[in-house]
Amino acid sequence: MNPSERTKEALVARTENLCNAIYDERTRDPWGGDGYLSTILRTVRMEETSAYSEYQKMNEARDYYTSAQKELTIKEQSAGLIKTTQDLSTLIRDLQELWLFGGLDTLQEGGEEEERREREKAGKVAGMIEELARGKRVGGGSETSGVKEEGKRDG
Repeated sequence: MNPSERTKEALVARTENLCNAIYDERTRDPWGGDGYLSTILRTVRMEETSAYSEYQKMNEARDYYTSAQKELTIKEQSAGLIKTTQDLSTLIRDLQELWLFGGLDTLQEGGEEEERREREKAGKVAGMIEELARGKRVGGGSETSGVKEEGKRDG
C-alpha cells in the first residue's frame, strides 16, 4: 500500500467511497441513491401510478427493448457491485496487514507527540552508552570512585 494511503483521512475516505458506491446511505429511500444497489433496485422496481389515476396498477411495458435495456442495466450494475465488493475486500486485507505489522500506528491522533517521546528516550539511552564508553558510571560518577588512592576499597 502506498504510504500516502495509510493516513486516517485517506483510509476513511476510501472506505466511505466504496460503501457509498454500493449503497448511498445519505438518502433514506433505497431507490434514491446513486449506488449500484440502488440503481439495481430502481431498475427492477415496478412503476407506481399516481393517487389521481383511475388505474390501481399499471402494467409495465413488456417489449423487447425495455426488457433488454433493464437486463443490460442490471448486468452492468451487478458487475460494478462485484468489483466494488472486491475492492472492499482488498481494503479489509490491507487494513489487516497494517494492523499485523504495526502500520496502523499512523492512525493515532497525536502521533508526533509519541514520536517525540521516543526520540527523547533514544537520546537518553545514547547518552548513557556514551558515559559507559568513556569509563564513567551512569549517573555521573567514575568507575574508580569507590576505590581509595592506595588501592584499598571503601568498606
